[in-house]
Amino acid sequence: MNPFQLQEDVPHPLPKPIEGLHEIGPPPFLIKTFEIVEDPNTNHIVSWNRGGASFVVWDLHSFSTFLLPRHFKHSNFSSFIRQLNTYGFRKIEAERWEFANEGFLLGQRHLLKSIKRRASSFASSSIHDPCVELRKEKQLLLMELASLRQQQQTTRCYIKAMEQRIEGAEKKQRQMMSFLASAMQSPSFLYQLLKQRDMMRLKEIEVEVEERERGSPMSELEALALEMQGYGKHRNVKEEEDMVVERELDDGFWEELLSNESLASTSSY
Repeated sequence: MNPFQLQEDVPHPLPKPIEGLHEIGPPPFLIKTFEIVEDPNTNHIVSWNRGGASFVVWDLHSFSTFLLPRHFKHSNFSSFIRQLNTYGFRKIEAERWEFANEGFLLGQRHLLKSIKRRASSFASSSIHDPCVELRKEKQLLLMELASLRQQQQTTRCYIKAMEQRIEGAEKKQRQMMSFLASAMQSPSFLYQLLKQRDMMRLKEIEVEVEERERGSPMSELEALALEMQGYGKHRNVKEEEDMVVERELDDGFWEELLSNESLASTSSY
């Protein structure tokens, strides 16, 4: 018996293909959209919602201006919506751009291959209605226009608020310059002004103390606190003069300063 003949008669097992070698991966559109939503750095623009069962485009302007050109080489949001519809995504909120698909879930990238592209509506010309497509396109454009108008209104309010802040800062600067000019012309102007303001505040505190004494007896702790602040019975004139330079110049100080005609005469001293 020929031993070589026996080896030739033994059947050899056929090689098996590697598992998943010929599987078709998810479409590039789904992969890019999944990566956009997964990116935590853009959660203020687009992010997952409902526990990862849907995603929301929060900032339509930034999404169309920055993210679409970076990943899809265009900035047409309506085209992006049409692509979502092609792959079976549903818009689940009427007042915002929120979409869902059973195969598009948080952290489950492997499910993307289960999302199939719908058959083209042009496959059957007998049921294709161009008016329906035009109405859908019109609805998308109207929603995009409404979003842009809202962003424009927000921008206008922001600009108006900034203009008011700038105007207020300029007004305070003019008041300060006028005050400095008056102080330079009369060295005693600032001292007289602050002294008068300090006396007015002292009178208000004294009135409050008198009212409290008439209404209910003051506790020893309250009396001690007032005395430590310099408003007790043992306050002397030297302490009053020292407190003048420690008074804060608040926002209402400048208006009162320039509108107080009774102080105009002090500038001549």
